[in-house]
Amino acid sequence: MSEASQRGHLRFGLKKAALLATIAFSGAALLAPVSSAAGASTPAKTVCKNAIASHKTLTANQIKACKAAKIAVPTNPTTTTSTTTAGRQVKGTQVTLGAGTFAGGQDVAVGLYDVTPAAGESGNFSTTGPDSYNEILGGDSSLGGVPSVRVMISKGDQISISGLSGVTFTPVTAPLSTSHSTTTLSAGTWTVGQDIGAGRYVATPGAGQSGNFSTSGNSDYNEILGGDSSSGGVPSVTVSLSKGDVISISGLSQVVMTAE
Repeated sequence: MSEASQRGHLRFGLKKAALLATIAFSGAALLAPVSSAAGASTPAKTVCKNAIASHKTLTANQIKACKAAKIAVPTNPTTTTSTTTAGRQVKGTQVTLGAGTFAGGQDVAVGLYDVTPAAGESGNFSTTGPDSYNEILGGDSSLGGVPSVRVMISKGDQISISGLSGVTFTPVTAPLSTSHSTTTLSAGTWTVGQDIGAGRYVATPGAGQSGNFSTSGNSDYNEILGGDSSSGGVPSVTVSLSKGDVISISGLSQVVMTAE
């Protein structure tokens, strides 16, 4: 081989080596770990999994890490947000779930919610935990259906939804109600000093409705409001409520608390 040919082969070899080095550097850059918020160099897969496990709303960098690791980003964040509205601490994150079983603190953030079914639907909604609920969401109120239920979701609660394609959990933002005045409540749990003022009331169910009304705390009442008197139903009950008492209503879409 001539000296000119040898120089040509040498230049080609050098160019090829440089090209391979560039490709290798680019690949290393793509596989480089994603920096965490603390600035430490952490693999993208670890950053993403830790962010999801912490039940926090993912940041832009964490979402980027999930994409780099080819991990699906959750669409329903479970972070408990907290704001203040006229004295009330608003806790929870709005989320819509379909039929199935879910966990408090994981699928639904811990907080106080008004739970409603998708328009025109009727089905079963229940939870088990520190606060338990069992309601027919939607449907005819004369058959025990309720348009909404006020629920407290705690970590570890088991939530069951059946016959409903969509159930929306909306954090309660209503201002605190502390005055002794006539108030209308619906199905769910209500706290005296937050949802209704302390004092003496006459509780009356909505027309044609029948369900359970009870209180716990300083006062202790347990009645079937409405329905057949031969089965223990009463048309109304007079109660004296103290701050901190909890009112539980089930199977009733409306209970009028008339202040005395």
